[in-house]
Amino acid sequence: MKTYDLEELIYTRRFERRSIEWPAVQADLLCITCGHIRRDVHVTGVPFRANDRELRHRRAETLVMNLALTVLQDVARRARTDDPRTPVTRLALRVLRPYLADRSVLMRFWEEAAAGHGQAFSHAQLAHRWIVTELVKRGHAVWAEFR
Repeated sequence: MKTYDLEELIYTRRFERRSIEWPAVQADLLCITCGHIRRDVHVTGVPFRANDRELRHRRAETLVMNLALTVLQDVARRARTDDPRTPVTRLALRVLRPYLADRSVLMRFWEEAAAGHGQAFSHAQLAHRWIVTELVKRGHAVWAEFR
């Protein structure tokens, strides 16, 4: 059995300008044992936890974490022209702090965004990717558009 992340599968197929209709997706999925195209792929949902309360809690945490990543991505894109040292940036970094092992990656984002203000090039987007990489390494559900 192979588990696919639905968001990542949809995002990848849209990026490659391929159909996201199920027969087309199913035709492209290969058997993990023999490598041939399989027509008998079954789809089922894999929940985060056993009961609904824990599932809702996990989804809420995932949503808040990904919204903070969206804010930091916007800050990273505009770090060259706008001052990134704002309360919004601080709040997004504080939201992500419990999900990371250490705060060095978050501090690095803050420093790179501040150093890139007014410069021709900013390393803030690279620091944003480091944050995403650390979150994925720790097993958090990060939206496919950040990966």
